Amino acid sequence: MARGEKNVPIRQLRTYGRGRAVRLADYDYTGEAIVHLALCADRGRPFEDAGLAEAVCSSVERCCELCVYVLFGLCLTPDHLHVLLSPGESGVAVRDWLRRFKSFTTNEFVKGGGDSPLWQRSANDHVCRREETAEQVLAYIIDNPVRAGLVACWQDWPWTRVFITI
Repeated sequence: MARGEKNVPIRQLRTYGRGRAVRLADYDYTGEAIVHLALCADRGRPFEDAGLAEAVCSSVERCCELCVYVLFGLCLTPDHLHVLLSPGESGVAVRDWLRRFKSFTTNEFVKGGGDSPLWQRSANDHVCRREETAEQVLAYIIDNPVRAGLVACWQDWPWTRVFITI
């Protein structure tokens, strides 16, 4: 059964291993949709390095600025990144935003002595449903360090950025 057909087994709709990402068939991920992206480091916990963590967070903001995206917030943990954003009226597809962001951050990582690749090939994306608000999804995202036992309160995590009122 091909992707996009009805009754696709759930195992085929999840990201398993490297290079397999879920995408909605015939949806270009542009427009007013709010998208939650989760990107995993290729290996280890590279974002325990404060310099790299700050560079990644700043790069999310800069890439959203350059692509004219709406950025609601982000949270970078030692081994993965969550971003909540919207292409808005930019006309730039999420896949293009991801490509630019991953390319830039990987190049910076390599310049700093890291071994490529920095990111896993795929990224998990979730287009927020009508009943989900940006505030609800962002509240889930920023609570990641708390659920992981890294901090007691999300405000104490240095690699969390919130650009809307929750």
